Amino acid sequence: MNKNNLNSIEYLEIKNMLCELTNMVKMLTPQKASISYLSSITGRSRQSIRQFLINNFEPEVDFWITNGRICVSQKVAITILMRSSK
Repeated sequence: MNKNNLNSIEYLEIKNMLCELTNMVKMLTPQKASISYLSSITGRSRQSIRQFLINNFEPEVDFWITNGRICVSQKVAITILMRSSK
């Protein structure tokens, strides 16, 4: 096998692993999450998460109010969780 074929195979293997990892993260993260949930998981205050939402995301698209609680989409929840792990 030449070097280009080996690089292509390695690339495809890495791409498949990343796709599997992405799917696992999506399965483990709820479809919607409250600020309280994110606060307890990340250790950040609800106020700091709320401010981050207001500054970086679109109301009624990425986050909304349900029964007096601010909820976020799965995409936003993953973004906040990834940001807090750094």
